[in-house]
Formats: sequence, C-alpha cells, structure tokens
Amino acid sequence: MERRAIAELVGTARVYGPEELEWAVRRRRLERLASVLESTREPVKLFSTMECYPRRERLTLRMEHSPLAVAYHDAQFRREGLTGDSVGEGMAFFNLSMREAHALLCDCGYGGFSLLRMPLSSLIARRARKLAAKRNLAEWRELAASWMDAATSRLSAWKKHTA
Repeated sequence: MERRAIAELVGTARVYGPEELEWAVRRRRLERLASVLESTREPVKLFSTMECYPRRERLTLRMEHSPLAVAYHDAQFRREGLTGDSVGEGMAFFNLSMREAHALLCDCGYGGFSLLRMPLSSLIARRARKLAAKRNLAEWRELAASWMDAATSRLSAWKKHTA
C-alpha cells in the first residue's frame, strides 16, 4: 500500500472530511435532536402502536408535538434539509432504520416512563444519544486497523529490541 498526503489525493479522488461522512452527519443530527428535545417546553408525545401500521402508512405518520414535529420546528434542521415531520422524512433525515425509528418514536418501548419522574422528552433525548453513539461498520474497521497498526509497530519494536 502506497501512502500519500491528502493534498495529493484531492485532485484524483474524493476526500471526505469528518463533517461529510454519513455516519458523522447522523451522529451530529441525533445529538442535536437530543438537545432540542431537552430544551423544549411543550410536552412531547410518542406515536402509539407504530408497528401495527403497514410500512407505507407508517412512513406517512405524523403528529403534533411528536419528537419529529419538535425537530421540524428547529430552523437549523430545516436549513439542513428536514422537509417535514412525518416518520419517513425523519427516518431519511436522521438516517434511521425502521427498527431504530420505532425504538425512538413509538410509545411501546417506553413502558412505565411515568414512574421515573423524568420528562418524556429527556427519555427520548437519552435514546437519541444512544443511537448517535452506536459505532457503524466503517468505524469498527478503522478502530481495528488502528489496533493492528499499533500491534504491528509494537511487535517490530520488540523484534528490534530482542535482535
């Protein structure tokens, strides 16, 4: 493998900065969603039995005071391209799978939340941050590569030391 400086590659290849990576955008947006939810003064409502709707109908679900409606009221999200407050638009904007959207937006995953004396918006924000913190395959690959590089350099140093 030949190593080159980023400046050399810019003319021949597309070089992604951290702000352009899909997973970095997802992470930043979910973190912002959590902050927006925590700062909202209105009570937030969750969708009820989302999983019971056919997929096509589920994507069009929308509701006043849902986490997606709260996000849509945020001017920064609209500038970045959030076009509405339906489940489908939210999934596309925040890069969520149907399973992740269900876990974040449906009331069936928050059983007994009223017993915790914590605002629902804070619980949803906590889940949004948990989704944001998930590592994707590319991140695991980078992490493994850095571990392997470190192990290889330690092994080389050890061989030089013992030789």
